[in-house]
Amino acid sequence: MASGGGEVQDMEVDKRTESEESTDDDVKEKREVPDGEVQNGEQPTDSETPVNLETIILDPEAEEVDLNHMRIGGIQGFEVLKKVQTMCLRQNLIKVIENLEQLVTLNELDLYDNQIRIIQNLESLGQLQELDSLFLGKNKITKLQNMDTLTNLTVLSVQSNRLLKIEGLQNLVNLRELYLSDNGIQVLEGLENNTKLTTLDVASNRIKRIQNIKHLTELQEFWMNDNLVENWADLEELSCAKSLQTVYLERNPLQKDNQYRRKIMLALPSVRQIDATFVRF
Repeated sequence: MASGGGEVQDMEVDKRTESEESTDDDVKEKREVPDGEVQNGEQPTDSETPVNLETIILDPEAEEVDLNHMRIGGIQGFEVLKKVQTMCLRQNLIKVIENLEQLVTLNELDLYDNQIRIIQNLESLGQLQELDSLFLGKNKITKLQNMDTLTNLTVLSVQSNRLLKIEGLQNLVNLRELYLSDNGIQVLEGLENNTKLTTLDVASNRIKRIQNIKHLTELQEFWMNDNLVENWADLEELSCAKSLQTVYLERNPLQKDNQYRRKIMLALPSVRQIDATFVRF
């Protein structure tokens, strides 16, 4: 940082692109309608009726399978995919994670924007040590669980769900990117064994303190905007992350301080981007 009282110059950049998982349509609903029921006597529309899976033709030799927005109601009939590495099933009507044991080559599974409530039936993928990326954003998941065998997982996204606690990640020792924004998490905890994390996203939760992460020395990006942090001393938790480049803390009580940006730069001298703005010394 320049000395002699010189002012720090900021260079505006485009605001961090908000991930697709960051908006949960469920919060807009006036009330929850149990699965299988209709509201106000209305019948399900075509977009809510699962497609006949027999009409979907799968290529057994395909390595990438993209079945987004196909109204698929269940994971079945995919055992013919002998070489699939990436399977994208975004924006469907899937309620249960199941029938994956035959997909022995799968390393990326994307189930964003479905109707999943429980993380389950992933044991076989973990035992085969192939799965390294799992995307479960914008579902109805209430708990991080049943992932003990996914020891090779490097990317986990469970954004825009109904989580209240960070837990169940103790065996994910190779995790590098963790996305948990837009939930109801109240305490930053449960990351004791995830020492390889380079990106941690806990934006838009209900967290009051930056704590229990001083051991995450490889962090490069820390997203904690839209929470309840008000104690400047909490930044000490990030002081051991010498490669930390990006910090998002906007829309926390901290931001009301007129010296908000300067205090972050003094506490975390390696940071080159604060919120949506690059820092140039």
